[in-house]
Amino acid sequence: MTRIVIVGSGVLGITNAYNLLKENPLNEVTIVSQNFPTDFEFKKVYTSPIAGANWESFATSDDKFVQEIDTVGYRKYQEFIKNRPEAGVTARKNTNLITKEAFAKAGNVKEIPWFGKGKFGIECGFRELNKSEFDNEKFAYGFTFNGLVIRTSYYMTFLINECWRLSGASEGPNARFSIRRNSIKKLSQAFELHSSGKCADIVINCTGLLARELEDLEPEEKKKIYPVRGVVFVAKNNTGLKDITVVELDLDDEALYIMPRREGELIIGGCFQKGVETKYVDDALRTRILGRCAHYLPQYKWDDLEIVREQVGFRPYREGGYRIERKGHIVHCYGVGGAGFQSSWGCVEKVANLVAEVENSCKL
Repeated sequence: MTRIVIVGSGVLGITNAYNLLKENPLNEVTIVSQNFPTDFEFKKVYTSPIAGANWESFATSDDKFVQEIDTVGYRKYQEFIKNRPEAGVTARKNTNLITKEAFAKAGNVKEIPWFGKGKFGIECGFRELNKSEFDNEKFAYGFTFNGLVIRTSYYMTFLINECWRLSGASEGPNARFSIRRNSIKKLSQAFELHSSGKCADIVINCTGLLARELEDLEPEEKKKIYPVRGVVFVAKNNTGLKDITVVELDLDDEALYIMPRREGELIIGGCFQKGVETKYVDDALRTRILGRCAHYLPQYKWDDLEIVREQVGFRPYREGGYRIERKGHIVHCYGVGGAGFQSSWGCVEKVANLVAEVENSCKL
């Protein structure tokens, strides 16, 4: 048996737990965290349950590393859509509209995403929009593909329940999966927190933004971690909008994205404010984001939009991109920014390979 402690219960932590339990019946996994997605209130920073979320890879045209990772995620979510409706993943057309101002800022060059070019054999129904399909006064071009919306709290709870199912027992000495509500100051402390009471063989660091608070994380690594604030509004969907719609602006820190959930809600965002950690939403930002709905998409009913709640999250970015790396018996998996859901499945495949390295080197 290999005793594994995962620190962090965001989408990366929970997906790692599920994957390690599923792929190796000899793994015994404990997740250590202060928060879990079924909680009514969260302590400290816990971003995943309040994310949108959809799949639209952020990888640039030459970033094959992230392209490969995100391809794994797209295919996995298609499996959930087809076979596991209770997972909280719903198929949606994803339409992007590029404003004339954004087009001009890009040098009047169309920027077609890598997944629209058939890389890695990804089949997502990508096509450019005809000019008859959008407002030519406001937009320069657009494209659409077969996307998806993830009801994040449902989905994360689904994965935890799958972990319990794979565990074979809900608790006790025969359980292969467990959760512990603990906070740690050092990753080294996590080795003592496996539910078996024995020292863990491997610790996986999925702490996201909180990695910068770990006392034994390398000082140079702490400096690389930073938040990018996001704000979304959850509204009742009485607008008639059925597709994910993204309006790309000529702004570096704001855009308009709308995600219709099957439960009758709209997720409306948003912003990308680097280094900002305030939790309140100012009136000016709220007015700008919601005002863009009627301005750019007047064909839908926005007059009676009912906002249910406002959500502020802090995307855990890292200078240099994703950190998926082994240091002895510790495996790091953090720094994915706003791509946690779309990149999670590709990330955990790489983590599983690193875990196997530890097992093979030590013959656990």
